[in-house]
Parts: sequence; structure tokens; C-alpha cells
Amino acid sequence: MNPLAEHKTPAWRAPLLVGIGLLALAAVTLLDALRVASGIGHGVGPSAAMQLIAGLLAALGVAHLVQARRLARRALSRVPAERANYTSLAWVLGGLVLQIAILAMGGGFILSSAILFAATACGFGRSLKSWGPLYGLILGSVVYLFFTKALSLSLPMGPLERLLG
Repeated sequence: MNPLAEHKTPAWRAPLLVGIGLLALAAVTLLDALRVASGIGHGVGPSAAMQLIAGLLAALGVAHLVQARRLARRALSRVPAERANYTSLAWVLGGLVLQIAILAMGGGFILSSAILFAATACGFGRSLKSWGPLYGLILGSVVYLFFTKALSLSLPMGPLERLLG
């Protein structure tokens, strides 16, 4: 018998390690953001985006730790593990590949983000005929306007971005 087949890594170990890594990355990002010199004017400073990303990384880290705890409890209670849903994974990864391809062809941030949003929604069980693509366009537009107008950052431009100015 294969000795490696008998030794299985616990399902909770990966989310635990990812959660710890995300929390460490959030701490480093926040420390870097606090070292950035603040702007002279009022409003959003140059470190605002970094602080937001640090907060989001910390939230993801905590979510991974919660998932690791749930998986550890399930392992102790001998509840069988859930099976992977490869169709959902294919939708999400396909949306990511399409987003990269659209950005490479000059389709712009809003359209590529809308397609990624709609594909991810399909991966979570929504139909393409639902409001998902419209929500993706709206969310992509809001994010684009926030980054370009409020933070003065440049994002890839396409036909929709040129309409927004």
C-alpha cells in the first residue's frame, strides 16, 4: 500500500495558511501606506487606496481563518467534505481569462470587469439572462470613475471609458 495515500493533509490547513499570509500581507501594506507622505490638500490622500487594499486583505484573511475553523470543526465531527464544483470553477476562470484577453485587445476596464462579474455570477448559479451583466457594467463604471476621478489613477481605456470622458 502507498504510504502517501494514507496520509492526507487536513482540509483546514490550506485556508489557515492562506489566512495567515493574507493578514501578514495586509499588515505590510498598511505599514507601507502609513509611511507615504500625506498630501497638502484636502480630500483623498495618496495612501488611501493602499489603506483600502490593506483593509480588504485583512477582511479576506479573517474570512479564510473562519473557513479554516469551520473545516476543522467538520473534520472533528466526521461530516463528509463537500465535493468540488468544477463547473463553477470553469466559469470563474473563464471569466478571468476573458477579462485578460479583452484588456489585451483594448476593450477597456469596464467591459472586461462586467464580463468577469457576469461569469463569476454564473459560477455562483445565476443565469446570464439575469441582471448580472448589467450589475457588472454598473459596478465596473463606478469603480472606473472612482479610480480615475477620485484617485487620479489611470485604468485601461476602451470605448465605454472614452464615452465617460
